[in-house]
Amino acid sequence: MLTRDATVAYRPEARVSTLAISKDGRISVWSEGEGIVFLSKIRNDELDDDLLFWKADGRVTGTIISNNSIFVLDEIFGINCLNSQLETVWKKEIEGGGFEFKELKDKIAVVDSLGRLHIVTKQGDIIPIDEDYSSISMMEAFSENIITAHENGEVRLFDGTKTIWRRPQRGEIGESITHIGNVFVDKLVIGREGYALVPGDEEALEIEIWDYSKNNLILRKDIDSRLISSTTSDRSLVLGFSNGEVSRIKLDSNGFLEKEMTSITQSGYPVKNLQYYSNQIIFSSWFFVYGVLENGDIWKVEHQGIPEFIQISRNGDVCLFAGEDQNDWTSPEPIGRISLNSDLIEIDDSELTQWFSEQSNSNNEYSDDFYSQQVISSHLSKDEIAELSKSDFNNLEESIDDLIGALNFSNNNEPESNIYGTLEIDSEELLSQLDDEMEKAAMLPEQTILDELNSVVDEIQIPIANAGDDLKIFSSDGNTAIVTLDATSSFDPQGRIEKWSWLDGSGKEISNLAKLNVRLNIGTFRFELRICDSDGNWSSDFLSVKVVKEV
Repeated sequence: MLTRDATVAYRPEARVSTLAISKDGRISVWSEGEGIVFLSKIRNDELDDDLLFWKADGRVTGTIISNNSIFVLDEIFGINCLNSQLETVWKKEIEGGGFEFKELKDKIAVVDSLGRLHIVTKQGDIIPIDEDYSSISMMEAFSENIITAHENGEVRLFDGTKTIWRRPQRGEIGESITHIGNVFVDKLVIGREGYALVPGDEEALEIEIWDYSKNNLILRKDIDSRLISSTTSDRSLVLGFSNGEVSRIKLDSNGFLEKEMTSITQSGYPVKNLQYYSNQIIFSSWFFVYGVLENGDIWKVEHQGIPEFIQISRNGDVCLFAGEDQNDWTSPEPIGRISLNSDLIEIDDSELTQWFSEQSNSNNEYSDDFYSQQVISSHLSKDEIAELSKSDFNNLEESIDDLIGALNFSNNNEPESNIYGTLEIDSEELLSQLDDEMEKAAMLPEQTILDELNSVVDEIQIPIANAGDDLKIFSSDGNTAIVTLDATSSFDPQGRIEKWSWLDGSGKEISNLAKLNVRLNIGTFRFELRICDSDGNWSSDFLSVKVVKEV
């Protein structure tokens, strides 16, 4: 097995929601939890010990590093422009909050939480859009152009001021776009899923390649799995599918794409973060980051989580990757770092986890040190120490010594045994010492042990998540339906629910509200509800929603 030397770049304290690095790889920015943004700098090839952090108004949905500016998008307010010290330069509110943004040459394209497009200059000015850009389901950008896919299957190309190309919706019932991307000059690749027209028929899965400058469909090809990612190498279009397949469509000698598609590798799980760098195809799938070399060699690096983010510096010396295992009962997964220019290493599969395996930090304290007056005092207030000094608890060290003394075997250096495996112990002396210490312990607490146990029981009551019953919704327009996700029936015995999280079938968080409306296409959808109380106790529940055409 080939791999690259991997190290832990950072250990976040909460789930990573965004990740970005500067082109030179010396500045790293990521967000954690409910809106905390961190910045780290590399100086003289070593990480700066001092991390900078900044708090957004809501959960961060995007981070971009552009020259000396840090752009942060959050789901409550909108865009924040920060300098390299994470000091606010300007803020621009986006109505509905920010869902996603992409960097253009001198602008930023933003999609709000309601699916509407906004164009903002890097100085914080809103550029009006005369057209209706709404119901956007995904967005990509290249140069000054923006590709948008809409809920009804329409795809548009926007040059920053106007629409320069439009792909019409196909199918009587409707379709959904699974991927949009740029292919070389003036060409786009589109992955689509068409809904079955006749009950019992399979849904159509296709790839389309368009020359938008001529409004010409170059290629339409049936596929066996959803297209979810793409990139371009020097002489081919590389495609990633939901079944784990990575394939290639080559350019012929005249520079035209061939119609045949050849397989490169199979990972077994959805192919994400597909990128091409210096003759290497880089992608993530399940718990691994993969690289495919031009000669066909494949290397992989294992991660504790499912890598959602891969960021590569311009020279490839810094490649950061991060992701979560979707288990809220485990600690957050680290941000890993590799160099795409380092030598490949051949190791056994079992060694792939070594770079992120935590080392044991056991502290071998002896009982004498643990129960010393100094250690006890460090955890108590002055009043508590004064109160304890009035009781026999102050002599706890001496009591422990007495107990140890009762276990002395004899004056001999080695204990004698009368039966193999047993020791000669003065049982009467031991019982006498234990009785004395139990009497002392009985006089210590101001609160009974039973009260203490009851308080512990009160503290560990777990909230109960309730996502509601499974739903079957009829679409009034034949294409979509508005569905209410309602978690307000969730219950906490102590009434301390603090966090709500709705996740879609891919594990992506779509909202942190208890109740919200979502627009769904025809099909079956699965949502997960997660709730958390103030003590950090989590609970989850699942909901299935089926949207069908009204007969």
